[in-house]
Amino acid sequence: MPTNPLHLRLRMDPDERLAAAVGGVARFFADNAGLGNELILELQSSVLSACRHCFGLHLSGTPCEVAFHRLADRIEMEVFLPVEEAPADKGHLAWPGVDEVHCETRGASAVLRLTKFVPPAPDAE
Repeated sequence: MPTNPLHLRLRMDPDERLAAAVGGVARFFADNAGLGNELILELQSSVLSACRHCFGLHLSGTPCEVAFHRLADRIEMEVFLPVEEAPADKGHLAWPGVDEVHCETRGASAVLRLTKFVPPAPDAE
């Protein structure tokens, strides 16, 4: 893993066809974290499902934001929706390969955060 954390923020229309770009970012971050191919594919599929879920709740044409964070011990993906109701209000959310799902409201946005914990990278010598 690089010594600096990785962060990426995408702004996009809530269109299922664009969710593939988010899945590609999830794949890159998981590969960068050293996860095995099976775990990478599982996380990528879950991120796509989470995006589709959120895009289905978002009825206006206002763009959404998706943020990725690669920290020393985890990968986080957050979907920001310009709606007042957090995604958790639509039922219990869980996806395979995701260790934590958290929903909250921040300002005028509902936020769905998926967290995948990863083992620490061995120290480079």
